[in-house]
This record gives sequence, structure tokens and C-alpha cells, in this order.
Amino acid sequence: MTSRLPTTRRAVLTHLAAALVAGTGAFTAPAFAQAAGDYPNRPIRLIVPFAPGGGTDVNARMVAERLRTELGQPVVVDNRPGATGTIGTAAALTAPADGYTLLFTTSTNQIIAPLLMDKPPYDGAKDFTPITQIIRYLGVLLVSSSVPATNMQELIAYAKSRPGKLNYGSAGIGSTNHLLGEMLKNKTGMELVHVPYKGSAAASQALAADEIQVFFDTVPGAQNWLKLGRVKVIALASEKRSDLMPGVPTLVEQGIFDGPADYWMGLMAPPGMPPALVAKIQAATAKMMATPEMAQFAAKGGGEVAVGSPAQFQSLLAGEQRRWGDVIRRNNIRAE
Repeated sequence: MTSRLPTTRRAVLTHLAAALVAGTGAFTAPAFAQAAGDYPNRPIRLIVPFAPGGGTDVNARMVAERLRTELGQPVVVDNRPGATGTIGTAAALTAPADGYTLLFTTSTNQIIAPLLMDKPPYDGAKDFTPITQIIRYLGVLLVSSSVPATNMQELIAYAKSRPGKLNYGSAGIGSTNHLLGEMLKNKTGMELVHVPYKGSAAASQALAADEIQVFFDTVPGAQNWLKLGRVKVIALASEKRSDLMPGVPTLVEQGIFDGPADYWMGLMAPPGMPPALVAKIQAATAKMMATPEMAQFAAKGGGEVAVGSPAQFQSLLAGEQRRWGDVIRRNNIRAE
């Protein structure tokens, strides 16, 4: 599979470029408009590169149902789990760019997973057509109740007075909270010991039990322990402050992170999707995500609606690829 993907991508892009130069054929501007005008006239397949029943699948099915209403055709979820989402993502790469196969994607399968591989099956920032980011979930930096710190300055000072004595947890090697922990160490000079767990829930419990002292979690994952007073929130990993956690500063505003490090979900398409189709799908997504129902759905899961333009999504992908690639190379992190 790996050896065939670049050839497929080049073939698509070469055909697109030739058609645009010639000014005729399937990819001309009039054809773009005609395709968008007729679209969709049959069911749409939405590839979800994770198993049914998980958080990503729940979000994807909600989006699929609302897109059905906006586009007037069924949007059928096709779960393709495996290899941290890269199997389903690679399947989307070779599908026709006609708007009838879309990819419900996340920061994990799109950017992080291929960076951890010796021979990645795709370049997550270059090999697809971006449509829009949909939802972002806020990352929060937490400490156990035993840590006598209430802000970043106090945490840094406390950790530096005890080099190698504080543990930070993650959901496993190469997980988002593992990379966040390594980036935090790199940016602040804190000497923290990494302790991987089998999932974020186990790591969150370890934080509450003071087995680890530092952990990046999502807002919903942290809520229960915060209410019980077992953990404390220090900062958000987002670019802007959030109404979900009023008054909590961000690592970006404090100059520790150079950009947001949220967990996000979005829509992608195979390479070479006609711009008019991209615009139609993006507009439908933006319309359905602007409803109070979808805002409440996102907030209930600890997220925020984050619909933007394809160009904004592309910028996010490129920025995250640079950031996480640097963290992975600097700390020699590889997939297990």
C-alpha cells in the first residue's frame, strides 16, 4: 500500500494541472460549477478511521446526520479502524475526489500517527484536500493536589527545585498528552519523568492518586477529579481562554507554547477535490455547526465549534506537523 500512494497522488495532481492549463475537460471551471450544482445526487460515504462507539465515532455520526439534512442525501459512516487511524485515513487517500467519499479526521491520525512511523503511508498536511476543522477539544494542564502550585511560575519553580522527582503521565507512547508533556519539558526546562498508561482514564486516575504529579487531559476528563478536589488546573493548551474554564490562562499567552495544542476533529477529502465541491461541503458544515444544538453538543463533550475555511484548516495542519515533528525528532519518539 505504501508504495502505491505517492503514484496515485501524483497522477491525480498531474491530471488536474493538465486540465487547468488546457482550459477544457473534467476539471475546468464550468465543470467545477456543474459538479457542485448537481452535488450530491447519491449517498455520501464518511470514512471514520476509528472503531464504532468511541468518542470520534460519536462525533462523526452526529455530524453525518446533520450533513444529511443540509445536503439532502444520506451520509453513511464507514468505520475503518486500525494502526492509530492510519488504515482508514490511507483508504480515503485513494478514493475518487468527487465529493462522495469524505474523511472524518483528527489530530491523531492525520498528523501525529504518520510522524511516529518510519515509513508513513501519507503526509497528513499535504496529501489530502482540507475542507474544514469542525470541533476542538481543550487540553488542560493538571497537577495532583499534592503539588503546591496554582500557576505556571510556581509549577516551574517547584519542579526545578526537585529535578527528576516529579512524574508526568500519558495515555501511552506517542499519544497527544505524551507529546504535550515532552514539549512542556523542552519549553520550560523542567525535568519530569514520563510514565505511560493504557489510556487517558488510567492516567487521570493515577494523577488523582498522586502516582503522577503532572498530566495533560481534556476538559471532560478532568471535571470529575476537579470537583472532588483531587487535582488542580494550571493552564489551557489552547490559544485563547475558554468559557468552559473561565479565568484559566493559556500556555500560549504565557509565552510557553508558540501555538495552540488542542485535540481537534475535521473534514478532509481525497486529493484533487474540485474547489466548488469543497466550498459547497464547507458551507453546509458551517451552517449545521452554527446551530445552538451543535454548540451544546460540542460543549457537553468539553469542546468548542471551530469551523473555518479550507485555507485556515491547511494552515493548522502545516503548523501542527512542524510542531509535533520537532517534538518527536528532538525526543526520539517512535511508535510502539
